[in-house]
Amino acid sequence: MTRIVPVAQNGMSDCGAACLTMILRYFGSHRTAAEVGEELGAGRDGLTALALVQAARGYGLGVRALGGPAQIVLRGEVTLPAVVHWRGDHFVVVERVGPTWVHIVDPARGRRRIRHDEFDEGYSGVLLEFERGSLEPHRSDRSRAPWRRELASLLLRGRRGLIARIVLASAALQALGMALPLSSAVLVDRVIPDDDRSLLLVVMLAVGAACLGYLGVGLARSALLVLFRSQVDAEVTATLVERLLRLPLGYFLRRGTGDVVQRISSVGAVRELVTGPVVAALLDGPLALGYLAAVYWWSPLVGLWLTGFAVASVGLIALSNRRVVELGQRELAGQAAAEGQLIEAVGGIETVKASGAETAVLAQWSRLFAASVHDAARSGLLQGALDAALSTLRVAAPAVLITVGATQVMSGQQSLGQMIALNGIALAALAPIGSLVGTLQRLQVAGAHLRRIGDILESPAEQNDLDVAVAPALRGSISLRGVGFRYDPRSEWVLRDLDLEIPAGATVALVGRSGSGKSTLARLLLGLFPPTEGSVHFDGIDSVGVDLRSLRAQFGVVTQECVLFTGSIAENIGLCRPRAGRDEIMAAALVACLHDEIAAMPMGYDTVLREGAGLSGGQRQRLALARAVLADPCILLLDEATSALDTRTEAAVAGNLSTLRQTRIIIAHRMSTVRDADVILVLEGGRIVERGRHDELVGAGGAYADLVAGQTIEAAPAT
Repeated sequence: MTRIVPVAQNGMSDCGAACLTMILRYFGSHRTAAEVGEELGAGRDGLTALALVQAARGYGLGVRALGGPAQIVLRGEVTLPAVVHWRGDHFVVVERVGPTWVHIVDPARGRRRIRHDEFDEGYSGVLLEFERGSLEPHRSDRSRAPWRRELASLLLRGRRGLIARIVLASAALQALGMALPLSSAVLVDRVIPDDDRSLLLVVMLAVGAACLGYLGVGLARSALLVLFRSQVDAEVTATLVERLLRLPLGYFLRRGTGDVVQRISSVGAVRELVTGPVVAALLDGPLALGYLAAVYWWSPLVGLWLTGFAVASVGLIALSNRRVVELGQRELAGQAAAEGQLIEAVGGIETVKASGAETAVLAQWSRLFAASVHDAARSGLLQGALDAALSTLRVAAPAVLITVGATQVMSGQQSLGQMIALNGIALAALAPIGSLVGTLQRLQVAGAHLRRIGDILESPAEQNDLDVAVAPALRGSISLRGVGFRYDPRSEWVLRDLDLEIPAGATVALVGRSGSGKSTLARLLLGLFPPTEGSVHFDGIDSVGVDLRSLRAQFGVVTQECVLFTGSIAENIGLCRPRAGRDEIMAAALVACLHDEIAAMPMGYDTVLREGAGLSGGQRQRLALARAVLADPCILLLDEATSALDTRTEAAVAGNLSTLRQTRIIIAHRMSTVRDADVILVLEGGRIVERGRHDELVGAGGAYADLVAGQTIEAAPAT
C-alpha cells in the first residue's frame, strides 16, 4: 500500500487544504498546500467538508461523503485513505486501520498512531472517501521548492570570488596535510632501516615548513570564512525578515501568534545552518574527495572500505530522514502552540488575573507544553539512536582500515611505512567525511525549520514592486466604486455594493452596530485587504496600481488598541518621523491634549515606556493620536480612537483636529463623537443604509435615529 506523505498545514485554518493536498499527492497530483489553499480560496475560516468535496471534484477526484459512527471506519468499511472531520474543528487523513490502532496523518502534528477508543472520541461523524476518477498527474513548479534555489542564490550572490579563494585555501591545506603521512612512510621505510640521519634532517625540515605553511594558510582561510559568514549572515537574515514583513495581513491572520513567532525563530536556525554546516560542506566536500582519491591511488581495497563506511553513514541518514523531519515538524508545531498560548496569556495578564483565570490558563498551557515535550522526547530518541549508529561506524572504521592494511603488509602488497602513511591519509579522509555526515544530520534537524521558512518565501508578497508606482502626494479625496469584500469565495459578504465619494478635507463618520463592517472598510481603505469586487480610488488613482507603502505613509491611523513600543515617549510619538525635532513632537502632543500630562512627569518626554505600561487607556490613545498628527498625513483615520476619553477631553481633541487641513474618517460607537461630521454613513450588514448629517438622520427616524435613541436611553440616569 502506498503511504501518505505528510503535508503540514501552514496556518490554523489550513488543515482542509493540507489534507486535500495529501490525497491529491497519493493519487499522483503533486501540489503544495499553499497552492491548493489559494485555488480553493481557503481564508481565515478554513474549509467545510462540503467545500472539500466540491474542490476535490473540481480536481477530478471521485468523492463520497459519509456520515455515521466511528465503527464504520474501525470495521474496515471505508475506502482508505479517507479524510475525517476531527474534534469538531479539524481535518485529518486516515491512512490505515489495524486491530488495535488507527494510523492517521494530522496536518498539525504529522503521522500518529492512536487506539480505537481515542479515534472514537475524536471522530466528529463525517468522512470523505476518494477514488482517482478523472484526476490527471500533475507536478507543480512550486512543489519543487524553488525557495531552496533562492536560499542557494543568497550564498553565491556576489561572492563567487570569495568562495573560490576559500576553496583554494582548502586545497592548499589538503596538500600540506599530506606531508605528515608521507613523511611517516619515508621515516619507517628509509630513515630507520638505513640509519640515514641526513635524510632525517631533510624530512624534519620539510615537516616543519609544512606545519608553518599549514598555520599561515589556515589563518588566511579562517579570516576568509569569517568574512563569508558575516556577509551571508547579514544578507540571509535581512532577506528573510524583509520577505516576512512584505507578506499581506491575511498571512498573519491565518496563523497564530506563536506560529509566527516560531517562524521568526526559524530564521535564526536557518541562518546558523547556512553560515555553519553549509559552509563546512563546501569545504569538507573537496577535502574528502581529494583524500579519497589519494587512498584509491595508493590502495583500491582500502578505498573501497572507506567508501563503504561513507555510504553506510549516508544511508542511515537517508533511511531516517523522513521520520526525523516529520518529528521535527511535530515538535515545532507543538512549541508554536505552547508559545502562542503563553504569549497570549502574558499579553492579557491583566484580564487573566482580574478574572481569576490563572489556573485555567496554566492547565491549558501545561497540556500544550506536555504534548510538545512528548514530541521532543520522541525526536530526541530517534536522533540518539541515529547518533549511536553513526558513532559506531566512526569507531569501527579506523580499526577495520588498520586491519585491512595489516593484511596487505603481511601479503607483501605494501611496506609497513606505506601502511602507516595510507592509514594516516585514510584517517584524514574520515574527518571531513564525518563532518559531512554531521552536516547531513543538522540538515535533517533543520528540515522542519527550512519548510517553515519555505512557507515565508513561497507565499506571494503583498505587491510586486515592478507592477506598481509610488503614490503621488495626495490631496485626500477618496472614491469607492461598487466595492465588496469577503474573506474567501465561500464565506459571507462582509461589505457589499459600497459607492462613496469623499472630497478632500471632509470629515466622514462611519457608524453602525458591531459587526456591520466599519473596521473592515477601514482596512480596505488602507489596502490591508484588497476589495473582492469594485475599486478604491485616491485623488482619482486606482489603489491597485499604487505602491501601498507609499500610500499608507500618507495616512495617519489611530485605533482603540494602540500599540506602543519600548522607548521614550518622544520616540513613540516620533515613530513615523524619527528625525522630528522636540518642538514638533510637543506641538503634536498639544493637538492630542497630552502635553501637560507629559510635562508633569519627572522625565517628561524622556520617560521610558515598557510597551505602554504605566499609561492609562486614554493616555495611550492620545499618544497614538499625537504620533499620527506628527506624520502630517493627508488622511486621518480614527477607529474608536477616543473611546477611552471623557467627553470633555474628547471635545477638546476634536476641536484641535478640526483646525487641521486633513480628510478625516471617524469610526465610532459614541454618537457625540460623530455629530459634527460633514457626512455620517450608517452601515448595516455591510451596506450603507443611510447617509447625511446628524440632524437630518435623526429627523429621518431610521437606523441612525435608533442608535442615537439607544445611547440616550443608556445615558439617562436611573430613577
